[in-house]
Amino acid sequence: MNRVLIVDASESDRRLMSGLLTRAGYEPIAVDKMEAAKDEVAKLPPGAVVVASMKFTGGMAQELINWQKHEGYKFPVIAIVDNFNPGDILSLMRDGGAVDVIQRPAIDKQLPDAVEKYLKDIETSTSDKELIHRPSKEFERIEKEITRIASADANVIIFGESGMGKEQIAREIFRQSNRTDKPLIVIAVSY
Repeated sequence: MNRVLIVDASESDRRLMSGLLTRAGYEPIAVDKMEAAKDEVAKLPPGAVVVASMKFTGGMAQELINWQKHEGYKFPVIAIVDNFNPGDILSLMRDGGAVDVIQRPAIDKQLPDAVEKYLKDIETSTSDKELIHRPSKEFERIEKEITRIASADANVIIFGESGMGKEQIAREIFRQSNRTDKPLIVIAVSY
């Protein structure tokens, strides 16, 4: 899945970036505030990329990068800057922060290629068949539910959006179940 989170205070720039990335075959999610960005990062699948404006409502790209590091998320962040200020760019890229920087006037020329570059690197390193642990409270709850469901004497139907990992969850339930008396049926359904 080619999921991209866009964090930018400008509604017109969020629309521009979403349109560019949709045409390039990605699934962008656009938000304007730090809290919304944190909520969406916690839901991102492995292989996703974050595109964040240097400054947005309630925060800055550097703060979002630092929060990701603190929470254990490792999504690459492409920073959008308004002006070419070498000090700001160095600050954004220092210590493994932003992986790339794009000046706002060049979004239409550089954004799809930059996103493709970082999605490819990550997507080739993960398996579509395994459930990849994510460091969040939501994922801990999912792991507990997988264990509980795997031990139950019931078949399972998993509903969710396309590309959110239903098949990986189904495989993990099946792997954890030790039922030998009758087969376990696990079905994943997209909506």
